[in-house]
Amino acid sequence: MWLWTSSLNFVLAILQLGFNLLVLIAVASDRRLHTNIHLLSTSLWVCNSITAIVTIFFSLNPSQCLEVPCFQHQQLPKQLVDMKSRSFAELEKFPALTTAILLNSTISLLTLLTIGFVHALARHNYHLSRSQLSRLIGSTWLLVTLLLLSDFFLIRLSRSFVLAVPFHLALLSVFLVLNLIIHPLNLIQLIISQRLNPEENSQTVRLKKDCATASLWLLLNSLSFIIIFMMVAWESKEKDQYNSIMGIEVAAFSVHCVANPLIAVIRDRQLERSLSRIIMRNKRPRTNHEEDLIIALMRDPPPPYTE
Repeated sequence: MWLWTSSLNFVLAILQLGFNLLVLIAVASDRRLHTNIHLLSTSLWVCNSITAIVTIFFSLNPSQCLEVPCFQHQQLPKQLVDMKSRSFAELEKFPALTTAILLNSTISLLTLLTIGFVHALARHNYHLSRSQLSRLIGSTWLLVTLLLLSDFFLIRLSRSFVLAVPFHLALLSVFLVLNLIIHPLNLIQLIISQRLNPEENSQTVRLKKDCATASLWLLLNSLSFIIIFMMVAWESKEKDQYNSIMGIEVAAFSVHCVANPLIAVIRDRQLERSLSRIIMRNKRPRTNHEEDLIIALMRDPPPPYTE
């Protein structure tokens, strides 16, 4: 069972890494995709790629993850040992994978929260400049770095995950609740404004489409957040059974890392064209200059040759 789940995680991680890198390259190579939602969503694709790399190493060498638990030889206080034995001891056998999953969820929820606030400002016709957007992205990653440093401090303090995981899950719960408030509110406000003013401009239509896309991303990330709670709360007496369940839950968590960029490509024609141009780059299309020359020759053919 564990071999099957490792193979499934490996395949999903390869798809996840390849697809997210392709979307990142497509956004970076096309200046028409340097919009607010595309630039903010790059954080999603970057953290998905990081999680995929960690999952690949986890799938290729699962035995080492099972044989070397974290903090195995450290002496803990009795209360911490009791709490650890109830729920967090198994997570310490997968420290890199657990950290990558928490990192992915933190960046995803913070990025979606930032996108929600940007959409809320856009509803009031306040659009951020490129420098303001860059500062927002940098602030998001800085906050994630501070949260990870806090986790490492709690791990160092308790010599286990017994304090870090509940602390991080509590913060993720706050981020999720804020997301569940702001994204539906943006959609409701846009629907109300549409009914009051049936004549919509292109910016309003684009904003509504972006809000719907972000809401779909939030739905999948919410399901992944539920899976994290299942991974933490699951208790099993059978070690092998737990490892199999852990592999299945990691595979289920990886679904949103593939589905979110897929949703972005399906709902964005410009991103789809840019991605198609990257995939089909060997079939070089005619340039505009060549097309104009062909049309000119068809309209005004050259005079016949005379001696």
